[in-house]
Amino acid sequence: MDKEELRQLVFKVLRRDPQTHLNAVEYQVRGLAEDYDRRHDALRIQEIIWELLMQGVLAPGKNSLNLNLPFFHVTDYGYDCLESGEIILHDYDRYLHDLEAGIDEPLDPTIRTYVHAAQKAFLSGNYLATMSLLADAGGRGIDMLAGTLATDIQDKERSTHARLTYIRHLLPTLELNEELREEAQLHLRGLQDLIFHTRDEHDRPRAVSIGRATAHSALLIFPQYVRSAYRLIAEIRDRSRA
Repeated sequence: MDKEELRQLVFKVLRRDPQTHLNAVEYQVRGLAEDYDRRHDALRIQEIIWELLMQGVLAPGKNSLNLNLPFFHVTDYGYDCLESGEIILHDYDRYLHDLEAGIDEPLDPTIRTYVHAAQKAFLSGNYLATMSLLADAGGRGIDMLAGTLATDIQDKERSTHARLTYIRHLLPTLELNEELREEAQLHLRGLQDLIFHTRDEHDRPRAVSIGRATAHSALLIFPQYVRSAYRLIAEIRDRSRA
């Protein structure tokens, strides 16, 4: 079976039985799967469990009598993720798939590369790298948006801060419907705040400490910023062709 399909079944089992062990998970997944290959898929399930242990979704031990592997339990963080749907951050393929499904054209390859790297950094516990990579992806989106609005931005306006200022000042002059204009203003402000976690107004890196909660929230909200930017780009492009 595809590892992505197996991962979804593992999540289903963990929601149902948050205190368990490897063989029990493998047995339950086998019962849920339609095309299970015991020889290969058992190893894939072990890989998935190990990844979730490394990411803090699971921790060793089931109870006071079974404190070590192969027994494990869903952590408080993992429980929150499973219940809220935020477990998507621990699903490499689905997170990007959902991001791309929200726009009506192919996702820019630079944005895709940096978002994917940000997700991997988050899952390895490097939260500063997560925010820095999202800032790079966001900067690319701002470049695309600024390029759609005008092609004559001067060299002195190359910084992300200058481009954002230019775009936000220009938005009220565009004949956009109220919903799109308000959405764009809100998400551009959010994107600016995200970028300025790790950069100053001159694009110089900040010496900051980033916690998991901040990086977690940024990854969850970032697809909305991307969709909003693409929606705005499409609207401006359509108006210029009319």
